[in-house]
Amino acid sequence: MNSSEIIIIGGGLAGLTAARHLAAMGRGVTVFEKQQLPHHKVCGEYLSKEVLPYLKQSGVDLEDAPHIDRLVLSSAGGKSLSCPLPLGGIGISRYALDYRLYQAAEKAGAVFVWQSVEAVLWRDPHFQVTTREETWEAPYVIGSWGKRSVLDRVQNRGFFSKSSPWMGIKMHYRTEYPKDQVGLYGFEGGYGGLSVTESGAVNFCYLIHKERFRETPNLESCTKSLLKEHPGLREVLEEAEPLFPKALGISNIYFGHKEPNKDHVLMAGDAVRLIHPLCGNGMAMAIESGRLLAEVLDEYIKGGIENRQLLEQTYRKIWEKTFKTRLWVGARLQQVLTSPNGLNLGIQAGAKVPFLLRTIIRKTHGTV
Repeated sequence: MNSSEIIIIGGGLAGLTAARHLAAMGRGVTVFEKQQLPHHKVCGEYLSKEVLPYLKQSGVDLEDAPHIDRLVLSSAGGKSLSCPLPLGGIGISRYALDYRLYQAAEKAGAVFVWQSVEAVLWRDPHFQVTTREETWEAPYVIGSWGKRSVLDRVQNRGFFSKSSPWMGIKMHYRTEYPKDQVGLYGFEGGYGGLSVTESGAVNFCYLIHKERFRETPNLESCTKSLLKEHPGLREVLEEAEPLFPKALGISNIYFGHKEPNKDHVLMAGDAVRLIHPLCGNGMAMAIESGRLLAEVLDEYIKGGIENRQLLEQTYRKIWEKTFKTRLWVGARLQQVLTSPNGLNLGIQAGAKVPFLLRTIIRKTHGTV
C-alpha cells in the first residue's frame, strides 16, 4: 500500500496552497487531482490584494496580472455607479493561477497523483484513500475537492442532499474592457462580473437562477438573452469573440452551511463554504483557508495541539473567526441585489452615500 504523511484531495486554490505551505515546512504531501493542470474553471477570476504578499512570498509570480482598483455596478434598467475599491485586486485566470500554485507546490516537494479519489475511510489511526487504480494510507487528509463532489455524498455530508437553485456560467472573450475595472451587472434572476485577465481576455462569469436558465436551450443562448436585456453587457459583449469552443457551466451551487471537518477529514476552500460571487473574495478566501489549515495542522504534528479533537476544534474556531462576518455580509448583500429592483435601489443609495458601498466591500474582505 502506498503511504504519505498528508494527503490532499483536490488541486484547486485551497488544496494547492495547503500543499505548497506544508511541503515548504518539510511535510510529506501527496495531492490527488482528477484532471491534470492547467484547465479553465467557472470562476470570477478577480483576486483580492489581501493575499498577494503571501503569494509573492510563496514564489507565485503574478506580475502580468492587471491591477483592478475600480468597481462599476450596472443594472438592466440602465442605472450605473462607479466607485474606487478600498483594497483592490488583480485579474488572473484560474488557468494561470492554479498552474502557478501547482508549480510552486511541486517545487516545494509536494507529489501529485492525477487520479480521482472514490472513497476516504478513517481506520484509526490512519485514513485509507482509494482511487480506481490504487489505495493509499495517511494519518492526515485534507478535503479540498470544491463546491460539490461525489465524496460529499460518500461522507454523507448534510448539504449534499439539499438542492440549490443557482448555477454558474463562464466564457472568455476577445474585446475591449478597462483593465483597471471590475464590473458587476445585475439582471432578472442573477448577476455577473466582467474583468480582464493576465492574458488580455475578458472574463464574463455569472450566477443565474435555474428557473431563469430554463427559459433558454443552452449556455450560449442564455448569455445571448442577457445581452438583449442588459445595455451594459450588450455594449461590451455583443460583438466580442468567444475564446472557448463552448461556455463552461456548473449547477447546484450551494451557499449554505458545511462542516469544516467530517469524519476527521479537514476541509478547505469551497469544500467548507462559498461566499457569494458578487463579493469578489472567493479566490482569496480559498487561498487563505488553505494557508490557515496548513498552519494549524503543522502545529498539531509538531505537538503544539494535544489531540485530534482539539485540532479540529481549533481549526473550526480559526476558520469562523476569519470568515464568518464576510460570509454573513455577503449573504445579506446577495438577498438585496437579487431581489426585484434591488440593484437599482443599491445604486441609488450608493450615489447618495458614497462611503456606504466602500464600507460593505471592506466587510467582505480581509486586509493586506
